[in-house]
Amino acid sequence: MTVVSLVISGLLLAVIIGISYYGAVTLPPGARVPIHYGLGRYNNFVSKTTGLIVWPALGALSFALLTAVSVHAIKPSHPGPDGKVPLIILPLVLLTMAAAQWGAISVARKHAAGPEQ
Repeated sequence: MTVVSLVISGLLLAVIIGISYYGAVTLPPGARVPIHYGLGRYNNFVSKTTGLIVWPALGALSFALLTAVSVHAIKPSHPGPDGKVPLIILPLVLLTMAAAQWGAISVARKHAAGPEQ
């Protein structure tokens, strides 16, 4: 596992936390934030506070789990440049989560504004 993968993943986790902060500042107090449970849609709206905490918590959990699995699964004798394997799945998972969270905040903003006329 390379340090670059961990640094990029750490930055993406910081982006997820920043998106939650942005949502906390810009969403009205009564807003409901969707949580994404499946492919293609947001199907569970929760309170603003809960929704903005769940996204970074899931990001941190994913970061910890995938890092722990990769540390134990990738052997030092693995063939590759310098015996190191880039952990590409971790940044991809966190990037996907950041995009889904940004979409969730956009949906929450639209729902908070009321029905379109």
